[in-house]
Amino acid sequence: LVDQFSACTTAAFKVLDQQVRYNEPVDMESVYLNLTLDIVGLAVFGVDFRALEQPPDEPQSPIVRAVYRVLKETGYRADDPTNLLLSKVPDALSPLFPTVTDFRASLQKLDEVLDEAIAEAQQNKADLDAESLQMRSGGSLLRFLIDLRGEDVASEQLRDDLRTLLIAGHETVASILTWATFELALNPEVLASALREIDEVLQGRIPTYDDVRELKYLRLVVVEALRMYPAPPSLFRRALASDTLPRGTAAAEVPIGRGTLITIQTAMLHRNPHVYAEPDRFWPERWLEPFGGEDAVPGWKGYDPARVTGLYPNEIATDYAFVPFAGGEYKCIGDQFALLEAEVVLVDLLRRFSFSPCKKTEGKKMGMTTGATIHTNGGLLVDVKKRTDKASSRLAESMLSPMTTPIVRMEKNMSTRVAQRIEPEALVVPTAAELRMLFTEQAMTLKREPQDPKAIESAYEKCREITREYSKTFFLGSQLLDFDEQRAVWAIYNWCRSTDELVDGPMAEKTTMADLEAWEDRLQATFEMSARELGGSTNWEDLSMADSIRRFSLIQRPFQDMIGGMAMDLVKERYETYQELEVYCYRVAGTVGLMTLPVLGFDGMQNFTQELQEQTIAAAMQLGVAFQLTNILRDVGEDARRGRIYVPLEDLRRFGISEEEVLEAANTPGLLYHEDRWRDFMEFQFARCERAYEIAESGIVGLSEVNRLGVMAALKVYGAIMDAVRTNKYDNFSRRAYVDLGEKFLLMGKAWWKVQELQQVAEENVRSGRIFSRS
Repeated sequence: LVDQFSACTTAAFKVLDQQVRYNEPVDMESVYLNLTLDIVGLAVFGVDFRALEQPPDEPQSPIVRAVYRVLKETGYRADDPTNLLLSKVPDALSPLFPTVTDFRASLQKLDEVLDEAIAEAQQNKADLDAESLQMRSGGSLLRFLIDLRGEDVASEQLRDDLRTLLIAGHETVASILTWATFELALNPEVLASALREIDEVLQGRIPTYDDVRELKYLRLVVVEALRMYPAPPSLFRRALASDTLPRGTAAAEVPIGRGTLITIQTAMLHRNPHVYAEPDRFWPERWLEPFGGEDAVPGWKGYDPARVTGLYPNEIATDYAFVPFAGGEYKCIGDQFALLEAEVVLVDLLRRFSFSPCKKTEGKKMGMTTGATIHTNGGLLVDVKKRTDKASSRLAESMLSPMTTPIVRMEKNMSTRVAQRIEPEALVVPTAAELRMLFTEQAMTLKREPQDPKAIESAYEKCREITREYSKTFFLGSQLLDFDEQRAVWAIYNWCRSTDELVDGPMAEKTTMADLEAWEDRLQATFEMSARELGGSTNWEDLSMADSIRRFSLIQRPFQDMIGGMAMDLVKERYETYQELEVYCYRVAGTVGLMTLPVLGFDGMQNFTQELQEQTIAAAMQLGVAFQLTNILRDVGEDARRGRIYVPLEDLRRFGISEEEVLEAANTPGLLYHEDRWRDFMEFQFARCERAYEIAESGIVGLSEVNRLGVMAALKVYGAIMDAVRTNKYDNFSRRAYVDLGEKFLLMGKAWWKVQELQQVAEENVRSGRIFSRS
């Protein structure tokens, strides 16, 4: 299990490395929720949920949605036992309760996956003795149980146990890790002790189970986090017989009758000052020595580390003062699994990263919400700093020093930050979850009103003129937006055009990486300006952008990524795979969807959950990707005459076409385009592009109602360019495909009709309760 925990955690490095590279805070709660779901899928079920690496251009998989829906219902029922009554609703009446119908459908989907995994494990059962099974590496816990118990295991009982492990291994562990990270970031002396122990025990290697046993202090960090933020925060039990509860710290004994429903407030028990000294202090060392007893609470034996029988203190060692997993016959069967998983994930992350409080949320109180576990109210944003092997021990020692200063986020290296984005490990598309947190954070930033409205009006008017002159299609689509939104998209268009001119304009041959670095410096200054009072002496391009940032809370990430796309243009003239090309398309065009998304706005009721918000964000990215793919397929000849081939080389080879043939056809009229292999190749590319348009169109319902038409019109008009290429008999070497004005107006009419249909869908989603899912 330790190896599987580590393997999944390593996948999280990619997410964190990307955030660190851009010097951005990270929502660790979201990271942990996805990571622990992947771990429990592989380690327990042998099912790869791929929640952590969910591609941004696709909606979440049905099984992942089902898992989260089941977990949400679990928390809903844990929050209020009366909600358990919904489980008794007859199937015939369930349509009257949309949440019941949705939950039962999700549970059925989850059970189908579990049943399939159980059946496969039973079919491939290995006849090994218990010792051989324990020595076997790899495989899931399900396989181990099937191989160990054989025919004695009942599928239904096993499925119920697996559901329990799903909750313990996923949401419980995510909660433990979230609050452990929160407290480590707030308590640098505790973090320093943990880092020092990790460095001394591991010496830079990946942890084994024996190593985990030696990480005693880190284990107490996990336990202390679970004490302060228990999962679940409440337990419910029903008395099977009449009894009398001992007095304890109360005024008298408490008689209870048979059938009484008892609520055990675990969170209050774990912070009871009669039981724990300084209960609100994060103090892992408290578990090293005995505490409490008869003097503290009459009848209580107190805590004694000598009574700890396993790796972690439990209810026996504390005489039921520490019950994060309950106790007795109904104790959670996944307690040891959850604690081991939490410790392995934490040690793997701390080997590579250090955490400190997010500077952008400094002074704000962390909100909490309870359900099956304790969650943050809005995510756990922390600043993450990568550790190096040579610096690990020194970092721990410096943090212990009385002369130490608070950890600050490192600024990006001004001479290499753009160049780093063309390194192979940096060629990734950000996840929708990352972007959602950036949008949320930026929306909370306070900004001042501008000093000189007339200068801003003049700046926007110049942006309007530029847009109308250089992009008639884009300008036409912008006419369907409201006044303020129009001006913002003109400012964004002008910035994007100026950025593109650096590598594709008259002076492009002289552009260097240093020029892109300087352009990013100017971008940084513009974003900083947006938070200050805007004056009239500022450059009109910067002024219009800064005001748009201020008005609509634009995020900086897509602008930085577009500059990274320009860096790719400086060094790359070929793309071997579609994966490489997709990163390029995202950077130079998908980013535009993210830049304009705050301008177009979210429809609150169609983005009721974080998952739906992320679907809308992913759709916005895919619209830009589709636009850029359309450009590439339209301009094959034009690009080839400049020595560039953007279409994937592996796709050309698949259809028997060489680079040389493309270059020759671009310079010799009449070659290649009339051949079946070129037409088949183009249709293959069109199908990929049309899929991107479909994903984009599915997300338009998530935009604010007033701006759906403008986006739909742009999608329909631009998508029609592919039909224009077909009309030109696939000759994209010597003929430029375009949509004439009459066709554009016809397509805008179709867009209007489609938006009316979308509005009906949106209204039905609200009426029927499908605001939690669009599928």
